[in-house]
Amino acid sequence: MSWIKKQTGLILLIFGICLLIFSGCSGPGLGDDDGKDAVNSSGAGYKKRESKLKVPEPLPRTVRCPLSGDMVPEGTTDRRPLAVMIENAPAARPQSGLDKADIIYEILAEGALTRFLAVYLHGDTGELGPVRSARPYYIERMFEYNAIYAYCGGSEEAKKMVRVQGVASLDEFGVGRQAYWRIKERQAPHNLYTDTEKLRKVGHKRGYEKTVVLPKLSFLGEDEENPNGITADKVIINYLKSYSVVRWDYDIGTGLYFRTNGGKVHKDAVTGKQLTGANIIIQYAKTRIIDNEGRRDIEMVGSGRALLLTGGQVYTGKWSKKGMRSQTFFYDENGAEWKLNPGQTWIEVVPATLKIEY
Repeated sequence: MSWIKKQTGLILLIFGICLLIFSGCSGPGLGDDDGKDAVNSSGAGYKKRESKLKVPEPLPRTVRCPLSGDMVPEGTTDRRPLAVMIENAPAARPQSGLDKADIIYEILAEGALTRFLAVYLHGDTGELGPVRSARPYYIERMFEYNAIYAYCGGSEEAKKMVRVQGVASLDEFGVGRQAYWRIKERQAPHNLYTDTEKLRKVGHKRGYEKTVVLPKLSFLGEDEENPNGITADKVIINYLKSYSVVRWDYDIGTGLYFRTNGGKVHKDAVTGKQLTGANIIIQYAKTRIIDNEGRRDIEMVGSGRALLLTGGQVYTGKWSKKGMRSQTFFYDENGAEWKLNPGQTWIEVVPATLKIEY
């Protein structure tokens, strides 16, 4: 009996050892699925477990656009600005692509009609127009940005200025279908359109695309504002005819001014959205009619009164421009340069005697 007990005990001992070995081998890391992902101490014969966590893609780097103050993708400001002449007769509305500009000038052309000079640095648009002709005082503004100038024809004085002053010209008469086309939905001359990418391609071929000196604009920081402002939720520019009257209404929710022109909401033809501006500058300039066609001479060099509307406030001050190619600076009553809110700026150049309501 003792021999049997010994044998039985030995069998139980061997069984227990085997049970421990097999239970250890079937533990975590060597199951039917997990065993494929386990790694032994040497790392041999096992597949390394792959992390299921996705590594987020790095955010695109941004830089501050020197003309709008917006944070924009890196590389979009390393090019020469485009300055494009855009019509604003009632038959030209709604225009296309104005919402993509950094800065827009509105200045009287002939009669009571205004015309736009839209300046593009970081923004692009595949439909921009209607494009119209050049005038000398628009060229003087274009010079401030060392821009490539896109237009269709011009007054004799403007054509001479282009030749004499060496303007980086993209006149439709010399560029044609490389960058311009006419749409069938409108009658000439209100149907000429262009594309900023196509303009840049032609400009590159002509050697215009190069690094240039840009004007230095100042922008407000967060919770910063200019001193001595007066609350004003609108401004009305009373051009001589009702179809040209401009009104800007401030929206506290967006911090933007919404544009009405000729008593109608002024929209972009592509997006259908109302045109807006973060800053509205009123620049008073001496203006006189110089011929029977109603063409004007506008004094852009010198100094004069100015208003700034931004953030629901209006500020009074002055402007100063030393020479034809110099930057125009805007100052408050104490001589400190105005700072702008980031976003699109509209500069309304008006006759010195024009009535402005705010």
